[in-house]
Amino acid sequence: MIIMEIKTILIPVDGSEPAENAFRYGVGLAEENGATIVLLHVLDANETYYATNRVMLAGGMLDERKETAQRVMDQMKSQVPEGITCKTVIAAGVPGETACRTAKEENADLIVVGNSGKGAISSFVMGSVSRYIIHHVHCPVLVVK
Repeated sequence: MIIMEIKTILIPVDGSEPAENAFRYGVGLAEENGATIVLLHVLDANETYYATNRVMLAGGMLDERKETAQRVMDQMKSQVPEGITCKTVIAAGVPGETACRTAKEENADLIVVGNSGKGAISSFVMGSVSRYIIHHVHCPVLVVK
């Protein structure tokens, strides 16, 4: 039997219901294991680079997205019980790649990620962040519905 020591749990959050479910599950695991939580919010570069967004970004849209991300992070962090160390990371990039890079940088032992709930066709066309993470990260991944 392999026993895994969990010291650091990365939880990507975006304010969605699946991400909130993953957050709750990850917090429970952190409590049980005395682990540190790293909350990650990615400013999605896929959205940022559309031509229409480029114009809006020049007018402060990126700053607004960062402020919104910070509000999401502050709200999530306020729900972490006392005694659990919680770090927040806000990064711009492609969500799956950024989550994998952050997991490595933070030395994560586990990633707890929400399932987007997309159907098969939508996942094929749009891609799936959880699927990308599963196939490209160095540590175990728990996908929460």
